[in-house]
Amino acid sequence: MDVQLALPFVSLVGASPLTPPEACAEVKRPRRATRQALPPPLASSGQETPPQAGPDDEARRLDVHDYLVRNDAATFFFQVRGDAMAAAEIFDGDILVVDKGLQPQHGHLVLAYVNGERLVRRLHHRGRKTALQTDNPEDAELVPEDGSELVIWGVVTGKFRRFQT
Repeated sequence: MDVQLALPFVSLVGASPLTPPEACAEVKRPRRATRQALPPPLASSGQETPPQAGPDDEARRLDVHDYLVRNDAATFFFQVRGDAMAAAEIFDGDILVVDKGLQPQHGHLVLAYVNGERLVRRLHHRGRKTALQTDNPEDAELVPEDGSELVIWGVVTGKFRRFQT
């Protein structure tokens, strides 16, 4: 189900985008691992040796799902295509954690559906205008005109990336 979030000073044309987030190939739903393995231990910056996995250090374990996902029902993962947000350290292939239950605010990174295109941009309000920007000052901001379709699919709350090894 697509949730259309109300934004101040934005005219939303149409009830929803043609394709809701859940139907896109780049969108994945979070799920818990089915195995009962313990999460890896968390090392501290002052630690002199690597952490050892043991059953007695439960307080020093980090569950990545719990860390990145605040609301299972409203969260989805989105794989980025392109480097428009490289200045925000979001690169092609990164997986974004997107919460469609949060109210987007000025300055939030959002996943937006604009005139048939999915974009990751920073939301800006200026007076009665709403703009979507990259963090690169050389890029032009996108200011939806009257009659444009703008739907904020959700607020980006985190990201993760697999390094090449």
